[in-house]
Amino acid sequence: MADFKRLGYFIQIAELGSLTRTAERLGIAQPSLSRQMRILEEELGVPLFTRGHRGMQLTEAGEALRGRIAGPLRQIGHALYEIRALPDEASGSVSFGMPPTFVSTLGPDLAARVAREAPGVALHIVEGYSGHLLQWLKQGELDAAILYGPTPAGVNATRLLADELVLVGTREHIPLSGEVRFGDLAELPLVLPSRTHGLRIAIDSAAARSRTRLNVAFQADSFQLMMELVENGRFCTILPPTSVRRRVADGRLYTAAIVDPPLRREVFVAMQSGAQSPRAVIEVERRLREEVARLAGAGVFSQARVLSVSD
Repeated sequence: MADFKRLGYFIQIAELGSLTRTAERLGIAQPSLSRQMRILEEELGVPLFTRGHRGMQLTEAGEALRGRIAGPLRQIGHALYEIRALPDEASGSVSFGMPPTFVSTLGPDLAARVAREAPGVALHIVEGYSGHLLQWLKQGELDAAILYGPTPAGVNATRLLADELVLVGTREHIPLSGEVRFGDLAELPLVLPSRTHGLRIAIDSAAARSRTRLNVAFQADSFQLMMELVENGRFCTILPPTSVRRRVADGRLYTAAIVDPPLRREVFVAMQSGAQSPRAVIEVERRLREEVARLAGAGVFSQARVLSVSD
């Protein structure tokens, strides 16, 4: 039977893809780490890695093992941290996933607040689109994540924000009135995330309800690439105003409210379904909600309604 520490080594190597980098991170000798992986493979009777010039690549069996043990190992690790911390403050490592728009708006202030108020918690903010974050959360690679609605399936999710979405583009694409009818979006070349992501799902659902065929001329699962394509004037996009407020303030981009009907989306905080959330994760979530409320009061989330857990 594989022991807990050996499985932990396996997860680290799978993440870094390198024995050398993993050994450096863990502070152990590389030959010893390599021997531990050989023992694990012998115990399981299957190869877990292919070893080559590109580093350590997971085999099909290795991918299956990582998918099954990543979540349980994280929960065990949290439990051990909490027992060591009793009766002191929460401690441990927390991996919190956020879409790019929240990383830029919320990430720095949340990280500073956690470091100041919960010094025993090591916060790791992971950036990704909502669809990727949901997948990583279900696989146990994240402890919690901010996800766009509709209500995420297969996780414990509570509402965080109800947000307005706006048309974003250069001056030539944005009406001087500051408003655009949803049906008129069909005439504009749009760049949007691919269909698996929460923002795109919300937009496509609204288009289906209004029987509008949007002109999605390009799909980009990179926020930076999307912004570059919009700023060069070739495309428009649809985003929450918070995500582009600095570009709007600099005069690089403009926004227009979407009306008839308006376009809204809900934002959730999600954790693994059925798992008991450790104190460190709860402490981070509480401070995240407090930080969102503070930023809303300061006008950062100007067109969003902050929701409580009970909403």
